[in-house]
Amino acid sequence: MDLVRDLLDKKVVDRNGREIGRVDSVVLENGRDGPVRVSAIEIGPAVLAYRVRPALGRWVAGIEHGFGVDEGRPLRIPIGDVLEIADHVKVDRAFGETAAATVERRLRRWVARIPGSS
Repeated sequence: MDLVRDLLDKKVVDRNGREIGRVDSVVLENGRDGPVRVSAIEIGPAVLAYRVRPALGRWVAGIEHGFGVDEGRPLRIPIGDVLEIADHVKVDRAFGETAAATVERRLRRWVARIPGSS
């Protein structure tokens, strides 16, 4: 399997088909007596920014922390929870169980405070 081609930047959907984000990182685990294996995928803007430039990733993580949306971020999904890899990656999670739902709820509250947004 070519991890870059088959996983990175693919859309991740929950068990109900709702988009959670995109695969921003693949976590590898070095086996003690065996080969390296994929242990998880990660989703989150700080992870993507870190891929571009590590300093940018730290900066984005700081912004997430400053806005109070860093809890449970980046979202790390064990590879055992991946149900299907096709044109998207389907995981055995519901959107509401993830940090992405928390971020969405907070963004909705902030946007609702902007005059003329409703």
